[in-house]
Amino acid sequence: MFATHPSRNSIIRWIFIGLVFLPSLAYSEVIQGFRDLKFGMTEQDVQALEHCTTSSECLYELAGKNRYLQPGYSLQTINAHAPQKLSKISIDMGRFTNELYEELQIRLQDQYQVTYDLQNSEIEAFQNEQSSKLTSAFENGQVLLQVSRRKFGVVLLSVIYQNTDLADKFLKNHPTSPKP
Repeated sequence: MFATHPSRNSIIRWIFIGLVFLPSLAYSEVIQGFRDLKFGMTEQDVQALEHCTTSSECLYELAGKNRYLQPGYSLQTINAHAPQKLSKISIDMGRFTNELYEELQIRLQDQYQVTYDLQNSEIEAFQNEQSSKLTSAFENGQVLLQVSRRKFGVVLLSVIYQNTDLADKFLKNHPTSPKP
């Protein structure tokens, strides 16, 4: 029966494959880092990279501009003599503008699934200077878009990539809920 209808056989096979594998597409892959900066690298590994002048500062061209990246490290073991490992990468995107914020938000939404969106109460607290940061999360908390108010009122934008441990901590402190 299938030998006489190869197209029917192909359609049935693709339907079966779709039913089996499509649910797995809903789960995102774990982010391993950003460009050649990979979570788990030591400070020496980072400093050896072409774009990094030290273990705490790298310079990459992003969106047509040079951007500073600040690697962050944490201990991965209880052994106090073990080297710290790369766990966070903060990308300085410059001063906040509505246009830049919206552009970054769209770019991140095109690449990653939104995990945590800003709540109205958080926006109001930031506008009333009761808090100094606003953070949206993507890809299970591994990618953050952050607005930060610094001393003297300067407001900056950052994109942050973080390992799964830090992402889990962020999500525990920011339970997902629909925006009111």
